[in-house]
Amino acid sequence: ALDVSVAAAVTELLMEIQREHKTTLLFISHDLSVVRYLSDRIVVMYLGHILERGTTEQIFAPPYSPYTEALLSAVPIADPEVTKREIVLEGNLPSAMDPPKGCPFCTRCPRKIGDICDNEMPPEQVVVDRHVIKCHIPIEELSKVEPVIHVPDASERLQKPAAVGQ
Repeated sequence: ALDVSVAAAVTELLMEIQREHKTTLLFISHDLSVVRYLSDRIVVMYLGHILERGTTEQIFAPPYSPYTEALLSAVPIADPEVTKREIVLEGNLPSAMDPPKGCPFCTRCPRKIGDICDNEMPPEQVVVDRHVIKCHIPIEELSKVEPVIHVPDASERLQKPAAVGQ
């Protein structure tokens, strides 16, 4: 855990190296706010299994895998006008030595749909070009999920009443 200013400096250095040398970075982190800044494409993994992959824009907008949705709810937001749904994961942490038979996330998934999640590895579902989610929940259902992070557009910001004294 680095100090915020040190982490920002390291991130900038990585970006500079990437630009200058035209290289690819493999960046592994739970901090999706940093991953978003550094990445063009993101792979979301849980217990060694890919649960979602796509462009940065695709990963940060619905539909999401339930695990991606939970990770996004953990992103710290400094802007008081940005709202975020809080998702608290419950259930038992699965063991890497004795992983679940079905979906790797089934023991903690807030959207678990039944025994199929416990017993069968989820299929890959193509959302759109190169955006893939591995989940038993149909894409049509995952598409109905509200965004985890809501950034108000200009019209919403204008409708907000001014605070007293401004």
